[in-house]
Amino acid sequence: MIDRRKDIRAKKHIPLKLVDTAFDVITETADISSSGAYCRVTRNLLPMSKIDVVLLVPGKDSESPTKKIRCKGVVVRSEPAIIKDTDKAHYNIAIFFTDISKKDRKIAEDYVASNNLDPAEIQINQ
Repeated sequence: MIDRRKDIRAKKHIPLKLVDTAFDVITETADISSSGAYCRVTRNLLPMSKIDVVLLVPGKDSESPTKKIRCKGVVVRSEPAIIKDTDKAHYNIAIFFTDISKKDRKIAEDYVASNNLDPAEIQINQ
């Protein structure tokens, strides 16, 4: 499979809320970039599902406040996840941010590129 992502992403677990007219799902990211996120949910969200997204991005240090990013997104990939010792179905989903303000995109971009990330947590695609 060819990776078509252009933005740097980081394998960080930050709180994430997905909202639709029929549901609210609270989870955390497995990785994040300024253009999307990857996470695990207990609801099957079909590709092309439009959702509202709320991310809580930690500050650069303990003195900096957490920043809230609100945007719209679309599910671009959904695949079943096998989780041992659970009776609930889980799905790994990839979300592309379709409507994110320049300010919020910059917050995500700065977070992914921040110095407090371990280099092993950053992936650069070319």
